[in-house]
Amino acid sequence: MIPAEGLRAMFRPPPWVTGGISTDDALFLVERIAAVQPQTVLEIGIGAGTSAAAILYALDQLPAAADRVLYSVDVAPRCFFNPHHATGAAAEDMYPAPVCQWRRRIPSDARRIRAELTPGTIDLIFVDGDHRHPWPLLDVLHVAPWARPEAWIALHDVSLARLMPQFQSHGAEWLFSCWPEAFLAGVGAAENIGAVRLPANLEQLIPTALELLTLKRWEGQPRADEIDLPLIFAPVAAALRHPRSWHVIK
Repeated sequence: MIPAEGLRAMFRPPPWVTGGISTDDALFLVERIAAVQPQTVLEIGIGAGTSAAAILYALDQLPAAADRVLYSVDVAPRCFFNPHHATGAAAEDMYPAPVCQWRRRIPSDARRIRAELTPGTIDLIFVDGDHRHPWPLLDVLHVAPWARPEAWIALHDVSLARLMPQFQSHGAEWLFSCWPEAFLAGVGAAENIGAVRLPANLEQLIPTALELLTLKRWEGQPRADEIDLPLIFAPVAAALRHPRSWHVIK
């Protein structure tokens, strides 16, 4: 158990931060870390760095914190909502001296970070990158074989379009609602975050992925490199390469 009081005392984003996870979202992440006791965490999408600060703080509360690692990847060197600041800069202000290891990889993404990791070794994943469909789905499929069996994946902005109507991006919401395995939903002030558990057999994700791609409208068109999925998801990659029947929003 990681006391909530310590997280609340630390979690004070600097004034320039207008996006990022809330304190209650951060508490949801901390509770997952306390339950999983991860050695290696992967964060997809850094932004200001508020979520990284929460994850680093939580890892430091676990035994042998110096041996624990957070990998954080982002495609942009500057914070997407405030380019006056570097990506991840808020974490340095909020939690400047973590005991655990923070390995930032910028520019990088879910596909490129795989070259640095050993398959089956990620204990917990936090997906908070591009929220448009199908990118959250692609992020999960890219890294699922690099996670340990039945690992948990936290998804941010699962209620984004409803809570903030000015942001009509549904990728995390649709992925969370269609997930075929166990899931945990944040409640109350944490309703914008949830977690899903990977199935023991990753091939069980293929029907869900194909359903999401065929029944839900795309909110953008992925690049060729973004659909270069791991071999186990070859049927999904093949479908992505021939999207004639998909409905893509321009």
